[in-house]
Amino acid sequence: MINYLICGLSVSSELLLPGHSIVETASAEVNVLRGQVPAPCSNEHTSTPYQFIGDSTVLFRAPGVVRFQIIDGKEILFELEAFGSDEQAVSFLLSTVIGIVLHQRQLMVLHASAVMVDGQALAICGPSGAGKSTLAAAICQAGGHFVSDDISVISRESVGGYSVRPDGRQHRLWADSIQQLSLAGRKTEVVRAGWDKFHVEPADNALPVAVPLKAVIVLCPASSPSPATLSRLSPADAVALLDRNVFRRQLAERMGRSAQLFAQIAGLIADVPVLRFERLADFARIQDDVRQVLNQLERCK
Repeated sequence: MINYLICGLSVSSELLLPGHSIVETASAEVNVLRGQVPAPCSNEHTSTPYQFIGDSTVLFRAPGVVRFQIIDGKEILFELEAFGSDEQAVSFLLSTVIGIVLHQRQLMVLHASAVMVDGQALAICGPSGAGKSTLAAAICQAGGHFVSDDISVISRESVGGYSVRPDGRQHRLWADSIQQLSLAGRKTEVVRAGWDKFHVEPADNALPVAVPLKAVIVLCPASSPSPATLSRLSPADAVALLDRNVFRRQLAERMGRSAQLFAQIAGLIADVPVLRFERLADFARIQDDVRQVLNQLERCK
Protein backbone atom coordinates (compact mmCIF):
# COMPACT_ATOMS: atom_id res chain seq x y z
CA MET A 1 0.00 0.00 0.00
CA ILE A 2 1.30 3.42 -0.99
CA ASN A 3 0.03 6.66 0.55
CA TYR A 4 -0.93 9.51 -1.78
CA LEU A 5 -2.29 13.04 -1.44
CA ILE A 6 -5.57 13.47 -3.35
CA CYS A 7 -7.83 16.49 -2.95
CA GLY A 8 -6.47 17.17 0.52
CA LEU A 9 -6.98 13.57 1.68
CA SER A 10 -4.34 10.98 2.51
CA VAL A 11 -5.21 7.93 0.40
CA SER A 12 -3.62 4.51 0.91
CA SER A 13 -3.96 2.50 -2.29
CA GLU A 14 -3.26 -0.96 -3.67
CA LEU A 15 -3.46 0.65 -7.10
CA LEU A 16 -0.44 2.60 -8.28
CA LEU A 17 -1.52 6.17 -8.97
CA PRO A 18 0.76 7.85 -11.51
CA GLY A 19 0.93 11.61 -11.41
CA HIS A 20 0.26 11.85 -7.66
CA SER A 21 2.49 12.86 -4.77
CA ILE A 22 3.47 10.16 -2.29
CA VAL A 23 3.09 11.25 1.34
CA GLU A 24 4.05 9.91 4.75
CA THR A 25 1.13 9.29 7.07
CA ALA A 26 0.50 7.10 10.10
CA SER A 27 -3.17 6.58 9.27
CA ALA A 28 -4.80 7.15 5.88
CA GLU A 29 -8.18 8.86 5.62
CA VAL A 30 -9.21 6.72 2.62
CA ASN A 31 -8.18 3.15 1.77
CA VAL A 32 -8.31 1.68 -1.75
CA LEU A 33 -8.40 -2.12 -1.59
CA ARG A 34 -8.79 -4.98 -4.04
CA GLY A 35 -11.80 -7.14 -3.15
CA GLN A 36 -15.10 -8.65 -4.21
CA VAL A 37 -17.62 -6.06 -5.36
CA PRO A 38 -21.25 -6.76 -6.32
CA ALA A 39 -22.56 -5.30 -9.56
CA PRO A 40 -25.10 -2.46 -9.30
CA CYS A 41 -28.65 -3.67 -9.78
CA SER A 42 -30.35 -2.53 -12.97
CA ASN A 43 -33.63 -3.09 -14.78
CA GLU A 44 -35.21 -2.32 -18.12
CA HIS A 45 -36.08 1.21 -16.97
CA THR A 46 -32.58 2.33 -16.01
CA SER A 47 -29.07 2.04 -17.37
CA THR A 48 -27.36 3.88 -14.52
CA PRO A 49 -23.91 2.60 -13.53
CA TYR A 50 -24.65 3.51 -9.89
CA GLN A 51 -26.55 1.93 -7.03
CA PHE A 52 -27.06 3.65 -3.69
CA ILE A 53 -27.23 1.40 -0.64
CA GLY A 54 -28.50 3.28 2.39
CA ASP A 55 -26.80 6.58 3.18
CA SER A 56 -23.23 5.33 3.21
CA THR A 57 -22.51 3.06 0.23
CA VAL A 58 -22.40 3.57 -3.53
CA LEU A 59 -21.72 0.92 -6.17
CA PHE A 60 -20.25 2.08 -9.48
CA ARG A 61 -19.53 -0.03 -12.55
CA ALA A 62 -17.61 0.63 -15.76
CA PRO A 63 -18.91 -2.35 -17.79
CA GLY A 64 -16.25 -4.84 -18.77
CA VAL A 65 -13.56 -2.90 -16.93
CA VAL A 66 -14.06 -2.52 -13.17
CA ARG A 67 -16.57 -2.34 -10.32
CA PHE A 68 -16.20 -0.12 -7.25
CA GLN A 69 -17.84 -0.08 -3.84
CA ILE A 70 -17.42 3.26 -2.05
CA ILE A 71 -18.21 3.21 1.66
CA ASP A 72 -18.77 6.24 3.89
CA GLY A 73 -16.11 8.35 2.20
CA LYS A 74 -13.43 6.17 3.79
CA GLU A 75 -13.09 2.89 1.92
CA ILE A 76 -12.99 2.00 -1.77
CA LEU A 77 -13.12 -1.62 -2.88
CA PHE A 78 -12.45 -2.46 -6.53
CA GLU A 79 -12.74 -5.60 -8.64
CA LEU A 80 -11.60 -5.85 -12.23
CA GLU A 81 -13.94 -7.27 -14.85
CA ALA A 82 -13.03 -9.43 -17.85
CA PHE A 83 -11.37 -6.75 -19.97
CA GLY A 84 -10.13 -4.50 -17.20
CA SER A 85 -6.65 -3.66 -15.97
CA ASP A 86 -5.28 -1.76 -13.01
CA GLU A 87 -4.32 1.11 -15.31
CA GLN A 88 -7.89 1.42 -16.60
CA ALA A 89 -9.30 1.22 -13.07
CA VAL A 90 -7.11 4.15 -12.02
CA SER A 91 -8.72 6.53 -14.51
CA PHE A 92 -12.17 5.86 -13.00
CA LEU A 93 -10.83 5.96 -9.44
CA LEU A 94 -9.34 9.42 -9.92
CA SER A 95 -12.47 10.91 -11.47
CA THR A 96 -15.93 9.57 -10.65
CA VAL A 97 -14.94 7.45 -7.65
CA ILE A 98 -12.96 10.15 -5.85
CA GLY A 99 -15.86 12.49 -6.61
CA ILE A 100 -18.21 10.11 -4.78
CA VAL A 101 -15.81 9.99 -1.82
CA LEU A 102 -15.70 13.78 -1.61
CA HIS A 103 -19.49 14.09 -1.81
CA GLN A 104 -19.89 11.39 0.85
CA ARG A 105 -17.68 13.59 3.02
CA GLN A 106 -20.07 16.53 2.43
CA LEU A 107 -17.37 18.68 0.83
CA MET A 108 -17.75 21.52 -1.67
CA VAL A 109 -16.24 20.10 -4.87
CA LEU A 110 -15.90 22.19 -8.01
CA HIS A 111 -15.06 21.01 -11.52
CA ALA A 112 -12.03 23.27 -11.50
CA SER A 113 -8.27 23.48 -11.79
CA ALA A 114 -6.48 25.80 -9.39
CA VAL A 115 -3.24 27.76 -9.39
CA MET A 116 -1.55 30.00 -6.83
CA VAL A 117 -0.58 33.56 -7.75
CA ASP A 118 1.15 35.77 -5.16
CA GLY A 119 0.25 33.40 -2.34
CA GLN A 120 -3.46 33.12 -3.16
CA ALA A 121 -5.42 30.60 -5.21
CA LEU A 122 -7.45 31.09 -8.36
CA ALA A 123 -9.97 28.34 -9.16
CA ILE A 124 -10.72 27.96 -12.89
CA CYS A 125 -14.07 26.23 -13.45
CA GLY A 126 -15.58 24.86 -16.61
CA PRO A 127 -16.99 21.72 -18.22
CA SER A 128 -14.74 19.09 -19.75
CA GLY A 129 -13.02 20.50 -22.81
CA ALA A 130 -13.38 24.15 -21.76
CA GLY A 131 -9.62 24.55 -21.44
CA LYS A 132 -9.27 24.99 -17.68
CA SER A 133 -6.22 22.71 -17.38
CA THR A 134 -4.52 24.43 -20.33
CA LEU A 135 -5.18 27.90 -18.93
CA ALA A 136 -3.93 26.80 -15.50
CA ALA A 137 -0.73 25.40 -17.02
CA ALA A 138 -0.19 28.63 -18.98
CA ILE A 139 -0.62 30.70 -15.80
CA CYS A 140 1.96 28.48 -14.11
CA GLN A 141 4.37 29.24 -16.96
CA ALA A 142 3.78 32.94 -16.26
CA GLY A 143 4.89 32.58 -12.64
CA GLY A 144 1.94 30.86 -10.96
CA HIS A 145 2.16 27.65 -8.97
CA PHE A 146 0.14 24.48 -9.51
CA VAL A 147 -2.48 23.62 -6.86
CA SER A 148 -4.96 21.15 -8.41
CA ASP A 149 -6.21 19.79 -11.72
CA ASP A 150 -9.84 19.24 -12.75
CA ILE A 151 -11.16 18.72 -9.20
CA SER A 152 -10.88 21.42 -6.53
CA VAL A 153 -12.13 21.03 -2.96
CA ILE A 154 -13.06 24.38 -1.43
CA SER A 155 -13.07 24.63 2.38
CA ARG A 156 -14.15 27.33 4.78
CA GLU A 157 -11.40 28.01 7.28
CA SER A 158 -12.07 28.31 11.02
CA VAL A 159 -10.28 31.67 11.05
CA GLY A 160 -12.44 32.97 8.20
CA GLY A 161 -12.16 32.92 4.44
CA TYR A 162 -11.95 30.01 2.02
CA SER A 163 -9.11 27.89 0.72
CA VAL A 164 -8.37 25.26 -1.91
CA ARG A 165 -7.24 21.96 -0.47
CA PRO A 166 -3.83 20.73 -1.63
CA ASP A 167 -3.85 18.08 -4.32
CA GLY A 168 -1.02 15.73 -5.19
CA ARG A 169 -1.84 15.35 -8.87
CA GLN A 170 0.03 16.72 -11.84
CA HIS A 171 -1.28 18.70 -14.80
CA ARG A 172 -3.31 16.51 -17.16
CA LEU A 173 -3.12 17.89 -20.69
CA TRP A 174 -4.03 16.84 -24.21
CA ALA A 175 -1.14 16.40 -26.61
CA ASP A 176 -1.94 19.59 -28.55
CA SER A 177 -1.83 21.64 -25.34
CA ILE A 178 1.49 20.06 -24.41
CA GLN A 179 2.89 20.96 -27.81
CA GLN A 180 1.58 24.53 -27.80
CA LEU A 181 2.92 25.18 -24.28
CA SER A 182 6.27 23.45 -25.03
CA LEU A 183 5.85 21.01 -22.13
CA ALA A 184 6.94 17.80 -23.88
CA GLY A 185 9.97 17.53 -21.60
CA ARG A 186 7.73 17.17 -18.53
CA LYS A 187 5.21 14.73 -20.06
CA THR A 188 4.87 11.39 -18.21
CA GLU A 189 2.24 8.62 -18.32
CA VAL A 190 -0.91 8.61 -20.43
CA VAL A 191 -4.04 9.45 -18.42
CA ARG A 192 -6.13 6.64 -19.93
CA ALA A 193 -5.30 3.97 -22.49
CA GLY A 194 -6.37 5.11 -25.95
CA TRP A 195 -6.41 8.79 -24.99
CA ASP A 196 -4.00 11.40 -26.29
CA LYS A 197 -3.90 12.98 -22.83
CA PHE A 198 -0.95 12.83 -20.44
CA HIS A 199 0.21 13.62 -16.94
CA VAL A 200 2.62 16.56 -17.03
CA GLU A 201 4.90 17.37 -14.12
CA PRO A 202 4.44 20.89 -12.70
CA ALA A 203 7.46 23.16 -12.65
CA ASP A 204 7.52 22.85 -8.84
CA ASN A 205 6.23 20.31 -6.35
CA ALA A 206 2.54 20.25 -5.46
CA LEU A 207 1.75 22.45 -2.48
CA PRO A 208 1.32 20.41 0.74
CA VAL A 209 -1.00 22.93 2.46
CA ALA A 210 -4.31 24.60 1.69
CA VAL A 211 -4.06 27.87 -0.26
CA PRO A 212 -6.30 30.89 0.50
CA LEU A 213 -8.82 31.37 -2.31
CA LYS A 214 -8.83 34.83 -3.90
CA ALA A 215 -11.22 34.35 -6.82
CA VAL A 216 -13.13 31.87 -8.97
CA ILE A 217 -13.26 32.16 -12.75
CA VAL A 218 -15.84 30.26 -14.79
CA LEU A 219 -14.89 29.60 -18.42
CA CYS A 220 -17.71 30.07 -20.91
CA PRO A 221 -17.45 29.67 -24.70
CA ALA A 222 -17.76 32.88 -26.70
CA SER A 223 -20.42 33.02 -29.39
CA SER A 224 -18.23 35.05 -31.75
CA PRO A 225 -14.52 35.69 -32.34
CA SER A 226 -14.72 39.03 -30.52
CA PRO A 227 -12.19 39.85 -27.75
CA ALA A 228 -12.47 37.83 -24.56
CA THR A 229 -14.44 39.41 -21.73
CA LEU A 230 -13.85 38.87 -18.02
CA SER A 231 -16.58 40.27 -15.77
CA ARG A 232 -17.65 39.88 -12.17
CA LEU A 233 -20.98 38.12 -11.66
CA SER A 234 -23.87 39.22 -9.49
CA PRO A 235 -24.53 36.93 -6.50
CA ALA A 236 -27.57 35.36 -8.19
CA ASP A 237 -25.69 34.64 -11.41
CA ALA A 238 -22.65 33.38 -9.49
CA VAL A 239 -24.72 30.88 -7.49
CA ALA A 240 -26.38 29.52 -10.62
CA LEU A 241 -23.14 29.20 -12.57
CA LEU A 242 -21.14 27.61 -9.75
CA ASP A 243 -23.97 25.19 -9.06
CA ARG A 244 -23.63 23.97 -12.67
CA ASN A 245 -19.89 23.55 -12.10
CA VAL A 246 -20.10 21.27 -9.08
CA PHE A 247 -18.03 18.18 -9.86
CA ARG A 248 -20.35 15.28 -10.80
CA ARG A 249 -23.36 17.51 -10.14
CA GLN A 250 -26.06 14.99 -11.09
CA LEU A 251 -24.47 12.34 -8.91
CA ALA A 252 -24.33 14.77 -5.97
CA GLU A 253 -28.03 15.51 -6.49
CA ARG A 254 -28.85 11.80 -6.33
CA MET A 255 -26.88 11.65 -3.10
CA GLY A 256 -29.20 14.28 -1.61
CA ARG A 257 -26.64 17.09 -1.54
CA SER A 258 -28.48 19.80 -3.50
CA ALA A 259 -29.56 21.94 -0.54
CA GLN A 260 -26.24 21.61 1.23
CA LEU A 261 -24.25 22.49 -1.89
CA PHE A 262 -26.47 25.52 -2.52
CA ALA A 263 -25.76 26.74 1.02
CA GLN A 264 -22.03 26.08 0.63
CA ILE A 265 -21.89 27.99 -2.66
CA ALA A 266 -23.92 30.88 -1.22
CA GLY A 267 -21.43 31.18 1.61
CA LEU A 268 -18.52 31.09 -0.82
CA ILE A 269 -19.75 33.90 -3.07
CA ALA A 270 -20.37 36.12 -0.04
CA ASP A 271 -16.60 36.12 0.54
CA VAL A 272 -14.98 35.34 -2.81
CA PRO A 273 -15.49 37.14 -6.16
CA VAL A 274 -16.76 34.96 -9.02
CA LEU A 275 -16.01 36.05 -12.58
CA ARG A 276 -17.26 34.88 -15.96
CA PHE A 277 -14.55 34.53 -18.62
CA GLU A 278 -16.17 34.44 -22.05
CA ARG A 279 -13.59 33.55 -24.68
CA LEU A 280 -12.70 31.36 -27.60
CA ALA A 281 -10.52 28.41 -26.62
CA ASP A 282 -7.79 29.38 -29.07
CA PHE A 283 -4.11 28.58 -28.52
CA ALA A 284 -3.16 31.72 -30.44
CA ARG A 285 -4.86 33.79 -27.71
CA ILE A 286 -3.68 31.89 -24.63
CA GLN A 287 -1.05 34.44 -23.59
CA ASP A 288 -3.58 37.26 -23.94
CA ASP A 289 -5.97 35.22 -21.78
CA VAL A 290 -3.27 34.80 -19.12
CA ARG A 291 -2.51 38.53 -19.07
CA GLN A 292 -6.20 39.38 -18.78
CA VAL A 293 -6.68 36.96 -15.88
CA LEU A 294 -3.60 38.17 -13.99
CA ASN A 295 -4.56 41.82 -14.47
CA GLN A 296 -8.07 41.11 -13.18
CA LEU A 297 -6.68 39.26 -10.14
CA GLU A 298 -4.71 42.35 -9.16
CA ARG A 299 -7.97 44.31 -9.08
CA CYS A 300 -9.92 41.74 -7.04
CA LYS A 301 -10.44 42.65 -3.40
